[in-house]
Amino acid sequence: MTPKHDFTSAGTGPSTITAEVVGRFIDAFERKDPSAIRDLVATDCVMEAIQPAPNGQRVEGYEANVAFWQAMVRDPMGSFEVEDVVICGDRATNRWRYRFGKDEASSVRGVTLILVRDGKIAEALGYAKTTPVTALGQATAPASPALERTTSAVIQRFNEAFERHDPTLLPDLIAADCIIENSTPAPRGSRHVGKDACLELWGRLAGSPDLHFEVEEVFVADERAVIRWQLRWGEGENDSVRGVNVMRVRNGQIVEALGYSKGA
Repeated sequence: MTPKHDFTSAGTGPSTITAEVVGRFIDAFERKDPSAIRDLVATDCVMEAIQPAPNGQRVEGYEANVAFWQAMVRDPMGSFEVEDVVICGDRATNRWRYRFGKDEASSVRGVTLILVRDGKIAEALGYAKTTPVTALGQATAPASPALERTTSAVIQRFNEAFERHDPTLLPDLIAADCIIENSTPAPRGSRHVGKDACLELWGRLAGSPDLHFEVEEVFVADERAVIRWQLRWGEGENDSVRGVNVMRVRNGQIVEALGYSKGA
């Protein structure tokens, strides 16, 4: 069977195999065909569900993941809609909406980061829009001219702003038409359009002394980047949440940032 989906490709590598596997995985959900899942899962597959916070349920191994995904496929009350899929080598970023009712509130938007190895899904890390978890601090930052930078350089500097609590690093990185979809509130996340609005949100986050960001992984492909992170606001086990930002950089500046986190 040939997948019917049109995916965006980025970078180089065995993208055809990845696209085929991810396409068949999506088809299984859209056609409500649990039998198709068995051929797509690696023996050592690791999956992290979107909930509960802060880390999401971790499912390891072939049988456990097959059972988890088959149960989701069979669910008569739920349906997945694909928003965007980007393929780069053995990785895929699948943005989706899951509906469990007819109204707008009866849905959640999320993203799954997929790793394909030897024609099978070896890793699937899920994040979603969630309800707010903590109050945010306040900070401001002056504006300055944009600089030409590679995607890697932009993302590195962006992460430094949060890790060093230095919002003054941000203005050069944000495009005039930048759009943020925050990870909260469900089901869509708050939308912030334009440099001033994006800088206000990120400035408050980066400048807050009570919030601590830890970068777990960064993956860059052409103008796109994925940042997996953990946000802490206390010392307790539940005083944190893990999430992901799906970023797009153009002409050395961030033009799009879509946020998702555990705990939907």
